Amino acid sequence: MALTKITGEGYGVGTITTDDNTATLTLKSTDADGSVGPVLDLVRDSASPADGDAVGIIKFLADNDAGQSTVYSQAFTTLRDASDGAEDGQTINYVMANGALADHLRMGRGSAGGQSETVFNEGSADIDFRVESDGNANMLFVDASNNMVLIGGTDTSPFNNTSTVGTSIKGGELQLASVNGEAAYFNRSGSDGRVINIRRAGTFIGGIDVSTSQVTYNQTSDYRLKENVSYSWDATTRLKQLKPARFNYIVDADNTVDGFLAHEVESIVPQAITGKKDAVDAEGNIDPQCIDHSKLVPLLVKTLQELEARIAALEAS
Repeated sequence: MALTKITGEGYGVGTITTDDNTATLTLKSTDADGSVGPVLDLVRDSASPADGDAVGIIKFLADNDAGQSTVYSQAFTTLRDASDGAEDGQTINYVMANGALADHLRMGRGSAGGQSETVFNEGSADIDFRVESDGNANMLFVDASNNMVLIGGTDTSPFNNTSTVGTSIKGGELQLASVNGEAAYFNRSGSDGRVINIRRAGTFIGGIDVSTSQVTYNQTSDYRLKENVSYSWDATTRLKQLKPARFNYIVDADNTVDGFLAHEVESIVPQAITGKKDAVDAEGNIDPQCIDHSKLVPLLVKTLQELEARIAALEAS
């Protein structure tokens, strides 16, 4: 190492200056036991320690292209709680991004007695987070600008094409996509029962159960959840208003199916239909109405009962 000078000027009490890229300072321990060594202590020996005291800081500086000394990253520790027996600390790491130090990583407690945590991007900057596995560079990816968490990929567009693979979570919306194989896999081991619970605002409203050979799709139907129960209503008249049709979907021209047009069912069994007729999204694309055919079952059953009663009456006359 070419030692140029040791001075008391510059950034601190003492400055070691070299004129090459060899190690400027080396700490060596020749101890042969199992303890840690060498040891570098940053000590704040205050006579009156208080919550919020900065314990120590390490800065990495270099000149920018204007010759200005710039801190490109720094790490410092804060004494969050100085209480004897309940001491708390926090380490904060800043890295320069777009001309400003950004709060990339915090570890410890944010306040005296607060929750101990590890926080990435406390400053809410446009900083992505990525975890790489052995075979996937984006096993876990947080896209900061799109406020989206992705698993297995970086495509933040809606998964509506066959080239997209992975999982995304945005604003409470979960999207799964796979080119080949299962996009989602749910398994219950050892016994029959629930594999998925569905809740709204924390209240259970349905779920999916499995047995050895069956899948059951459940919606709450407990009498204790209902009121104004009536068994006297005209199902036959309503049923006759339905218009079963045969058709094919535009994207599947060769496959003719039986069903209904959603808007023609909406006024008869409104709970079977979601969405609005002729609705479009912000880009002008069709926002389709959907139908849940299971909601038609009570109408069908009641109509059959009414027909059976008429038949029985005719046979008795």
